[in-house]
Amino acid sequence: MATGTRSRRTGFFRLIGDVMDDVKDFTDDFLDRAGDLEHDLRKAVSNAVRPEEDTDTGATAAVPVGRTAAGRPGAGTSGRAAE
Repeated sequence: MATGTRSRRTGFFRLIGDVMDDVKDFTDDFLDRAGDLEHDLRKAVSNAVRPEEDTDTGATAAVPVGRTAAGRPGAGTSGRAAE
């Protein structure tokens, strides 16, 4: 009767297999986080380009391109309120 031989992984090959499994897990996590980061960055840029209207006051002042809220180019850039 032939005895069955079981192939057992040696310590070195077990180590290589564990490293490969860890690399796969790391890659999967990295790709998931990169996808989340891309989504968040796209949302932030979209909000910066097209900010939503302020719903608390019900009115937002539309300022033409190249103008400030004071109505003159460059007016009000000191950060102080117009008098």
